[in-house]
Amino acid sequence: MADRTIVLASSLGQGSIINKTEDVMYEINDSQEITIYEGVNAYILDNTKNKDVKINVLNGASVNYYVLNSNDSKRTFNVKGEINMIEINLAKTNEKINVSLLDENATFNAKVLSFSNKVKSQISFYADHLAQKTFSNIENVGVALNGGDLLFDVTGKIQKGMRASKASQISRGVIMDDESNITANPILLIDEYDCFANHGAAIGKINDEDLFYLMSRGLSKNEAFTLMLQGMIRPYIDSIPLESLKKQIEEKVLNLIER
Repeated sequence: MADRTIVLASSLGQGSIINKTEDVMYEINDSQEITIYEGVNAYILDNTKNKDVKINVLNGASVNYYVLNSNDSKRTFNVKGEINMIEINLAKTNEKINVSLLDENATFNAKVLSFSNKVKSQISFYADHLAQKTFSNIENVGVALNGGDLLFDVTGKIQKGMRASKASQISRGVIMDDESNITANPILLIDEYDCFANHGAAIGKINDEDLFYLMSRGLSKNEAFTLMLQGMIRPYIDSIPLESLKKQIEEKVLNLIER
């Protein structure tokens, strides 16, 4: 997989289907519904702003789904196969993501990196386990600076009888000044005994001792901040298979955290 070269394809239209595996990343820019056929591996780049998007993933299909600067879009995922979602938000957003896991072994993995710089943003997930042996793993990482306010609102629901299912949530946040704030609201609604569900949160300021150590080695305060944050941010940027897009996002991230 690491040796594959992925290229950007033309934008998908309303009601599109993806029925074969190709080394291309399909782009969407408007409200639409897309279906990924059985056994297909697909790449999708979601650039929608203030739109409604529905993605249907059939049995045995796998989707690598990338979201950039969501704004106020609403996304609905109906999953019988697998979705691996990476999202990077560098601007204000109020996003709602609804996930329905509809068949055995259906899997939804999400990793969201959000910056709140002078704005108030919210990311809301609702993952509903509607079949046995289904899996949701949702990870939010946030950075708030210059009075930014960021809320992660995550709900996982395991319905009665959906045994051997797993719902996992984790939120991490770095607050870079006294005027900024990050809040995590993890909610687990569990109606089944034979399952696994967990959540965790770690939110706080950058460790002053670590910062002082790096500055004692000759780095400026801004350079030390940047170096410490890169360990958190790098996996998100490295996951993007388009090199030109990866470099563009990295530059924007570094500009955001400059103080």
